[in-house]
Amino acid sequence: MKIKLVTDASSLVPLEFLQKEKIGFLESVLLIDEKEYRELTELDFEKFVKSLHDLDPYPTTSQVKPEDAVNVFKQAIDDGYDEILYLGLTPKVSSQMNVARLAAKTLKKKINIHIYPTEVTCGSQGAMTYIAWKLLKQGKTSEEIMAYLDDLKQKIYTIGVTVDIETLFKTGKVKRGSAKGILVSLLKMKPIAHITLEDGFIGYGASLSYKSALKTMIAEIEKRTDPDQEYDLYMADALNKEFAEVYADEIKKVRKIKDVHYWSMSPVMALSAGQDAVTATIAPVVKE
Repeated sequence: MKIKLVTDASSLVPLEFLQKEKIGFLESVLLIDEKEYRELTELDFEKFVKSLHDLDPYPTTSQVKPEDAVNVFKQAIDDGYDEILYLGLTPKVSSQMNVARLAAKTLKKKINIHIYPTEVTCGSQGAMTYIAWKLLKQGKTSEEIMAYLDDLKQKIYTIGVTVDIETLFKTGKVKRGSAKGILVSLLKMKPIAHITLEDGFIGYGASLSYKSALKTMIAEIEKRTDPDQEYDLYMADALNKEFAEVYADEIKKVRKIKDVHYWSMSPVMALSAGQDAVTATIAPVVKE
């Protein structure tokens, strides 16, 4: 059984890896200066992130174009796959999974397409995609992979920090004239966000410095993960690799880490988090 793995571009899995391993991806669309760009294949990530402060109006996003989703699934048919396993992001942050379902419906007589709701996004979804790829390499079926992910999603955790307050104002996540906005701006605080199955990617709080943000994030990782479990780390940053490495080193002090993957954030995530944002995703190691 030849299975095609498909995920969302916003899951943070690097484009080079997706292309090398023939993993399909559905790209969100960004509207910048009245022009549409697919997030991975039509944007220069570094140039885009560095331009965020100057873009006015601020870019907006929409889910994958229906015809793009159909084309990704059709390509799998043309390439001789027997099944498609699509790992979709939580509907709490996007309706992209609905587009995937509609695309799958139009092709249901031609190929079996499994639409799997990861219930998460960003690094957590990326870790699940990477793990699903490993399981495919082991010869697991779609059903076996989905069952594995059902258990795994309870054990994956993502938490990160941003320092770009201006981005939070532009996105409306923090109101410029609000008490919170004034406090965050005056004190140059570092907002923290994490991913939960209940709410998706949401604000967790804020710290006065990188040091205190690290302390808060490490404490939360300790609370939500098992000290006896071996983990892999998936670090993602918006042009802030230096802090990503520092953050990873701190996690290694409190948890057993096998491998560390350093990824760039997707443009869609960087749009919300801003330049210099960093997230860490900790996920149990897949047994070989």
